[in-house]
Amino acid sequence: MSNPVDPQYLQSRLKAAVESIATPPFLEARIKANLAAGRRPTRWVWKVAPVAALGILLTGFSILYQLGSFRYSRASQDSYISSVSSRMAVLMRVGLGDHIHCAVFRKYPKNPPTMEQFIEKMGPQYSGILPIVREHVPADYQILMAHQCGYQSRRFVHVVLRNGSRLLSVVLTRKSAGEGFSAEQLAPALSEAGVVFYTSSAQRFETAAFESRDYAVYVISDLPKEDNARMMRAMAPQLKTLLDKLES
Repeated sequence: MSNPVDPQYLQSRLKAAVESIATPPFLEARIKANLAAGRRPTRWVWKVAPVAALGILLTGFSILYQLGSFRYSRASQDSYISSVSSRMAVLMRVGLGDHIHCAVFRKYPKNPPTMEQFIEKMGPQYSGILPIVREHVPADYQILMAHQCGYQSRRFVHVVLRNGSRLLSVVLTRKSAGEGFSAEQLAPALSEAGVVFYTSSAQRFETAAFESRDYAVYVISDLPKEDNARMMRAMAPQLKTLLDKLES
């Protein structure tokens, strides 16, 4: 059975959507004037107020729908992921798909596992990723999950962090024969410290990626593009060094 979207995450996103809808100035002024005069709001106020409420409600449902809270079946989730990533390069879709499937479509425990439990779930081969992530992702991001997982017949190493309503994933997967960002002729976004970076956007998701000989590595979030890329650039040199050791 598929896990629903984290309720806290949905609540914070819905609250942000509601707060973004401004009260019409004329409505606010008219209500204040009526209250000051000791009168009940006139009938037209009650006609306008439901319209505003309906707008808020529809916006909320739109946010929930986009976040996938009404897509509980695996087939529906896969369809949603496909619709979000359909215009991305194939290898870019791989990381985004795991982020949505494993991080967005998930109910997290109230009390996350301990760092020792995270290290155990990552396994000795990949546990060194955790201190790299913890060093370079701001301290106000809490690690919610760190494990090895599978999606669409692929295996992933996946670390998920959250800051309020913001989710951020660090995802690694082994490339299949012939796969590569360069093989797909993607234009690099930039090159730094010997690492070539690629970026892609799909709806509210930003993806930054690089590749080693055997792995594709992603940072995926709903942060602004520049912030997401900055997170990747900070972690990439140490992640690349770790992967080079695994591949030697």
